Amino acid sequence: MMLTEHISNIVKPLILSGIYKDEEVALKEIILDHVLRKNQKYKRVILEFQAKYKLNFEEFSEKITNKATVEEEDDWMDWKAAIEMNDAWNKVANMIL
Repeated sequence: MMLTEHISNIVKPLILSGIYKDEEVALKEIILDHVLRKNQKYKRVILEFQAKYKLNFEEFSEKITNKATVEEEDDWMDWKAAIEMNDAWNKVANMIL
């Protein structure tokens, strides 16, 4: 079975039930919902680090340069990754929209 047929079979119930008007609309909305949820996840992580340290990422980076604890280094890496993933998911959302 070709991928397009498989995808069509997956979204067919959503169209037959009247939730979506066609496959394109269904896939676009489902994928956009997923992208926005990922985006929200990484935004939450960023806000948690900002609240924890009461600094933005740039300020935190400057504060810990050459004197970071192991916890601060771990948080820095996780914070940086969250920013990068947030940016990536934002780009995908913009491409879809």
